Amino acid sequence: MNQLNNRETDWTETELQTGRDARTGQTDSGAEYAGAHFASGAVRKHRSYGSRTLLKGVAGHAKPDEMRETDDQTAEGQQRSRRSNRDGVTAVPEGMNADKRRSRRQIPPAADSSDGSDDAARTDRPARRRGDPETNAKRRRKHRPETDTRSAADAEAGAMHKSKKSKKKKKRKRYTLTDVLKIFIPWRGDSIFEGLRKIIFSAAVVVVGVCTFLISSYYLDLYQAKKEYGDMQARIEETLNNRGFSAPTYVEDTVTGEMVEYLDYNEIYNQFYSQNPDLVGYIRIKGTMVSYPVVQKKSNDVNDNKNDYYLYRTFHQESSKSGCIFMDYRCHFDEVADHHRIMDNSDNLLIYGHNMNNQTMFGSLRHYYKNPSYYMQHPTVELYSLYNLYDYKIFAIFVTDGMDFESEYAFDCWNTLDFANEEEFYAYVNEAKKRTTVNTNVDVKYGDPILTLYTCHGLHQNAKLILMCRQVRPGEDLTEGTENATLNDNVLYTQQYYKFGHPNTFDPNKFVPYGPES
Repeated sequence: MNQLNNRETDWTETELQTGRDARTGQTDSGAEYAGAHFASGAVRKHRSYGSRTLLKGVAGHAKPDEMRETDDQTAEGQQRSRRSNRDGVTAVPEGMNADKRRSRRQIPPAADSSDGSDDAARTDRPARRRGDPETNAKRRRKHRPETDTRSAADAEAGAMHKSKKSKKKKKRKRYTLTDVLKIFIPWRGDSIFEGLRKIIFSAAVVVVGVCTFLISSYYLDLYQAKKEYGDMQARIEETLNNRGFSAPTYVEDTVTGEMVEYLDYNEIYNQFYSQNPDLVGYIRIKGTMVSYPVVQKKSNDVNDNKNDYYLYRTFHQESSKSGCIFMDYRCHFDEVADHHRIMDNSDNLLIYGHNMNNQTMFGSLRHYYKNPSYYMQHPTVELYSLYNLYDYKIFAIFVTDGMDFESEYAFDCWNTLDFANEEEFYAYVNEAKKRTTVNTNVDVKYGDPILTLYTCHGLHQNAKLILMCRQVRPGEDLTEGTENATLNDNVLYTQQYYKFGHPNTFDPNKFVPYGPES
């Protein structure tokens, strides 16, 4: 026992001296702090273990009572010293802590002792600490918390049950028809302000709904009309580009012996007449979107105006805002019976079409207004009948008032279909030339068939855009007179235009009229 106590004393003093280990390079202050720290731990361990104290860190050796009392006094003194010198004490080096941990794990060599119980205490403690692997595994299983042994299917079923339960809790209240009506209609018990709010809100909902319906219907109508005419344009373009049309044929009249024109149906008739018997031809302006069949609703009574029939009907007579390109019901255009013309064509053929925002129908004609460059790119118009092809040159582009018939600025060009004499003819074409916004070099002579294209314009209310053309003469070049077009600075506008405050700058002395050659 004395040897054991001596070993315990030597071991304890060694632990207390670790703060002055040469490897750490620490001062006495650090050693004192480490010794105090170790001693305080020994006191605490002593109180917990009782009379048979095993000091953790001294390899489990018991210490005599007088040594424990000395250690307690030393620990208390070191604690007082540490509190007084707290500001100057540095942290224990990491190396010392590592050495201390290693020393705690070391076990001193066992010495012979007559007390077998002490040897058992020393030798059993490391074994109890490490323990047998099998024993430790049993102990862990014993203290292991119970786990959920349910299968994955049971867990999933439980989760679904919980989700359904939560959904039932969060289920919204069902609104009845009365609850919905209370949102829009003033109800009993509502204040004046609440009733007024509901009225305004309901009116706004109705207005928005109606506007949405009208706008969607308008654009849907445009899409359907464009698709319908697009299919026809593809077919006719292929025909016009690949097959073409033969020149008029003349045969001898068996009765009079004179050479007369023999008119036979062309591809326009073959492709479209069966779809609509009101078909009279096809109009096209190369390089523009104008490429449409032309229909005419004829009437035996000249006073029975049929022009509004195709105003909002497509070629297949379906309701549409785009309508169709149609010829004035009063015009005569290649009326044929038994391959012979039964009536001469009108001196002035009028063709109408809507000015659509998407530039379909006659919507692209707006680009001609005050635009010489656009005119020079597209100066001619092709008009096909069911028998022939007629080419026209545009010579005047102007705006007139569709509701002005009496003022000095009036020009109802749509009401003149034939010319009684040369004077009437020149009076008509000169009225167009006074108003044209583009000066062309296309000459117009008495006897030239006239073609008038008519559509709406946004210059003012009831404004109508007119493109007036004359037929290309036999052997004449198609582009002759269309080059070098300029913007006209001496234009006669409508009465409505001048009412808006625009000055009348038209000078009759600068005007050069059409007329017979001298």
